[in-house]
Amino acid sequence: MDPKNLISRKNLIFVTVTAFGILAALITIGMLTPLVVQFLSGMQIGMDATYFNNRAAPIAGLLVILLCACLLVTHISSRYIGLLLGGIVLLSAFMAMFSPTGKLLVDISIIPMLAVFAASLYRLVHVIRKRSGKSRFKGIGAHIIHIGILLVIFGTIFSSAMKVEDSAVVSIGEETTFEGIPYSVSVMGMDSNFEGTPYDNYPGSSYATDVGLIISKNGNEFDRGIVRYITDIKWRQTYTSTYINRGIMEEVFIAPKALDEKSGEVDLYLRVVPFISFLWAGIYIMLGGMFILLLGSIVLPDNENEVTT
Repeated sequence: MDPKNLISRKNLIFVTVTAFGILAALITIGMLTPLVVQFLSGMQIGMDATYFNNRAAPIAGLLVILLCACLLVTHISSRYIGLLLGGIVLLSAFMAMFSPTGKLLVDISIIPMLAVFAASLYRLVHVIRKRSGKSRFKGIGAHIIHIGILLVIFGTIFSSAMKVEDSAVVSIGEETTFEGIPYSVSVMGMDSNFEGTPYDNYPGSSYATDVGLIISKNGNEFDRGIVRYITDIKWRQTYTSTYINRGIMEEVFIAPKALDEKSGEVDLYLRVVPFISFLWAGIYIMLGGMFILLLGSIVLPDNENEVTT
């Protein structure tokens, strides 16, 4: 068989569907395993994100590379597609070796993501220039959805791989730092009161403590906020509210894990998640692409002479 014939639209679709099936099977097995183990032995186990990432990441990476090939297979020769895919794999291997970000999953994802993003933009421009009528709107909508999916994948991989978290105990009037995180937190004070309807001998069914915070970044005040630590007296459970600051490049989460009013100490958990905005942007772009598809299908009249290359 001619090697050039291996890279065809039919073969690429077959490999893509197969990869999707393997990915779905891996995720399904991971989700069902705790239920099966509990049913057979009574033991409770959990599959954390690491379990799924280590198994799903290679298949997801393959799907991204295949998406690039599928976008270009009808526009450039199979020889050049083979060279392109080989170049993506080779550059990704170099990125993994030198690890500029220090995160393997991020390092090997950058080149495939950029390649597919460039291929999607190329096809989008091609559709705008070559098509008309409904076909143009459908093509534009489809490729905008592709770009949105890429941003969702990019945001998911990068934010989960590069998030940093730590916890520390801080007293009222003091400032604490967190390992590997440029943020520090000071506790301004605590304010407690009973809430809800009276229960038993208590004036309320829950006891809530508001903790005032000053958040600094790189030594400069960044923001102020309040987190709550709530004890439900009736049901004997505790709840917390979270401080969240959503920025363009990262999100900051702060929550109280425990507190002691007598000593004035609170155990704070802080997590910084970068690139999360790419995920939200991808979702909105996908919705925009769906709207364009719907608009083209409902509003525009049929055009029998439109070009659909």
